[in-house]
Amino acid sequence: MKHLSPILLAALIFQPSWGTVCKWAEVPPVIDGKDDDPAWKVAVTVGDFQKAWADDPAKRIPRTKTEAKLCWDRDNLYFFARMEDGDLYATNTEQDGDLWNDDVFELFFKPVEDFPGYYEFEFNLNNAVLDFYFPRRGGGSVPRFRREFEFHAETKVQLDGTLNKWTDQDKGWTIEGKLPWKDFIRAGGRPRAGDTWKYTACRYDYSVDFEGPDLSSSAPLKRANFHLYEDYQDLVFEGPVPLFPPASGVTIKGSPGKPAPFKVVKAYPVLEGKLMPISAVAVPGTNRMLAITQDRAYAQTRVITFEDKEDATAVRTLLEQKGTAYDFAFHPDFAENGFLFLGWNDGKKSLLTRFKFDAQAMEFDKASETVFLTWDGNGHNGAAIDFGPDGMLYVTTGDGTSDSDTLLNGQRTNDLHAKLLRIDVDKPSGGKPYSVPPDNPYVNDSRFVPETWAYGFRNPWRLDVDEKTGQVWVGQNGQDLWEQAYLVEKGANYGWSVVEGSHPFYPGRERGPHPIQLPAVEHSHAEARSLTGGIVYHGCGLPGLDGHYIYGDYSTGKIWAAKYDGEKVSTPVELVDSPLKITDFNLDSRGGLLVLDHGDQPGQGGFYRLVPVPDSVEENDFPKRLSETGLFKDVAKRELAPGVVPYAVNAEQWADGAMQERAIALPAFPNENGVLETERIGFHRDRTWNLPEGTVLMKTYNILFLCTHNS
Repeated sequence: MKHLSPILLAALIFQPSWGTVCKWAEVPPVIDGKDDDPAWKVAVTVGDFQKAWADDPAKRIPRTKTEAKLCWDRDNLYFFARMEDGDLYATNTEQDGDLWNDDVFELFFKPVEDFPGYYEFEFNLNNAVLDFYFPRRGGGSVPRFRREFEFHAETKVQLDGTLNKWTDQDKGWTIEGKLPWKDFIRAGGRPRAGDTWKYTACRYDYSVDFEGPDLSSSAPLKRANFHLYEDYQDLVFEGPVPLFPPASGVTIKGSPGKPAPFKVVKAYPVLEGKLMPISAVAVPGTNRMLAITQDRAYAQTRVITFEDKEDATAVRTLLEQKGTAYDFAFHPDFAENGFLFLGWNDGKKSLLTRFKFDAQAMEFDKASETVFLTWDGNGHNGAAIDFGPDGMLYVTTGDGTSDSDTLLNGQRTNDLHAKLLRIDVDKPSGGKPYSVPPDNPYVNDSRFVPETWAYGFRNPWRLDVDEKTGQVWVGQNGQDLWEQAYLVEKGANYGWSVVEGSHPFYPGRERGPHPIQLPAVEHSHAEARSLTGGIVYHGCGLPGLDGHYIYGDYSTGKIWAAKYDGEKVSTPVELVDSPLKITDFNLDSRGGLLVLDHGDQPGQGGFYRLVPVPDSVEENDFPKRLSETGLFKDVAKRELAPGVVPYAVNAEQWADGAMQERAIALPAFPNENGVLETERIGFHRDRTWNLPEGTVLMKTYNILFLCTHNS
């Protein structure tokens, strides 16, 4: 303690700020293990290394000193560290070895606060590197992470002493390196100026002079665990001059031609609170609605009620469950028995439960809950429910996985997965609160669970049994390339996972005992990515749609209609290309169609209606000439406007000899100082790009004509 001043001690105990500015490198440093480049002259150190987890303030000072710096440019994150070390020690020479058994310098980065993925990099004195991407903390073994992801770090070490000679006295070592931004793509990629990441720099120091490694960190970790990213410090990226100016003169909006026949408008526009509805239903005999909603994605759901009128404001929560509810259905004799059924998942299994519901008081009798069915799985759960005009309850189940039917449930017939089930909830039998209707197709077939009505489904998202015709429609989320909806036939096999819709998926997998049937409608991933099944609409409020099956897509917001005429299903007609994240289609208490939006951004989320667009509406004001788009500074010279960036693709499509040129224009927005900045392209955890709203992609074709003249 004799060397610890009171001021330093107070700084250690009451550290006011933990953060670092990562300076922009106008000229990238040369990776040679030295900090003599201009970039390092202006770089900010990451702060004092210490052992903040120690109870005794005197033990928070590391035995040896460490100084580290960071900077960045468009291609790489750069780092430099200088470490005092009286005993240089490292035996690992292979990449991705057990470097933590050596003297090492470490960096941890968590780019996105609400996404669990983070990175660890270790560097030893032999210039060996160990690099990890952890999709989540504690989510797998170290060997798995070593081989699963490829990294491209470049480092250089300088030693001031003799390596692995414990009898002499060394002075220390330095390391300089760069980490390409492409290695960070799994959690967002390169940051933008002003972005803040969470990070810490750490050190292992082994020495003959003390037992075990001396650990230290630049972040105030509460325990000696470098994976405690909750305690990491901020890394704020100080930015450069933008590489491309904002494309502020682009005039392209909408699409060419006449607008779609319908548009979406908000229903109940002044309902209080943030709503991300999953399903909704009108309470029989009342003018009130029930809805399953969330406050944020992946949060537990709650059932709310509100008055079915356009200026409704008040929302009341009736039921909260520790899980996710998907659908509900009132018993056909609800007026007499008060039964309301709910399909949901508790995180481990899916359930069909029944409640008594008081329509006058708008209350659930929670003590009345009765479980009718359960099936395992927390992924592709199904749990859509609907009563048919025959009084039977239809229930969907998914394959119980999240990718490619790894459990092979799609064609398995002897359990409840991947099915459309049909049960009689009014006749308990065999110790169960329901019975199997005697006209179910496989009642006497020992190969099948008797509840089966049809099978071979992946993730049946939404079910509708037409109250007039008894037609059963199931919408299904596809996987790689196709989305489907089925007009379900009794006893049919719909093929998952031998096929995806009408296309081969794993054709070599064992098939069920029946021929595979085709979907009624099918959409490629060029126009749909997560199909939401709909309902057969009967009414006059939507001209031309009486008797049509109306459905949509969660990811693209498109809504279609198709009609079964008793022999075939018509080609789907696109009604509107909306901005909604569609989770369901339902009817209000007056029979009007509701479209549910699960959007989580300001101004999104809630309930919408389809409204016809008058035939008199003229074509959209969409540019018809290149010179009207704002994409070109000079069309004749094919000179792009400022901020419009050319790009190329790795594999050109066939164009019959035409030359293809491509460009992209990202939308601009004013920053806090009123200066226009360019939006950036995001990257989803499922490895798909996310283009910001308003992005314009352009491709032009140029054909060179050669003329000959004979004199």
